[in-house]
Amino acid sequence: MALKIYRTRTGAVLTERMKKLNLSMSDLAAKVGTSYEHVRNITKGNAVPSQFMVQALATALGMNNVELDRIATADRIRTKFGTIPLELAGKNPELEPLERVWSHLSQEHKADLIAQAQAWAKRDRDKVKKH
Repeated sequence: MALKIYRTRTGAVLTERMKKLNLSMSDLAAKVGTSYEHVRNITKGNAVPSQFMVQALATALGMNNVELDRIATADRIRTKFGTIPLELAGKNPELEPLERVWSHLSQEHKADLIAQAQAWAKRDRDKVKKH
């Protein structure tokens, strides 16, 4: 089964928690007093919840409000400014998709990925030296 890549970390975190609690989008919408469609948009990464909604979602799902708010704030910044904050922080924006899935990898897979990247880099450097 392939790992689903979410458009926002907020959506991924909420979906993961809903699965753990065996809650549907309809169930969560009823608990927080919003529409199914709004919950769907948040969990699919098409919308980032407001601070008020973050608090309601955290309470309904038994999550840490501060941590969920931090994740949602990062998503809001990324949605509004794209890769600029990453670049200002000295990070390579191309690595952001890897950062999103990194915590889902086993230590063995992390080591494999690093080894593969190192092998490709060596091969590319060797190609440049030959030309």
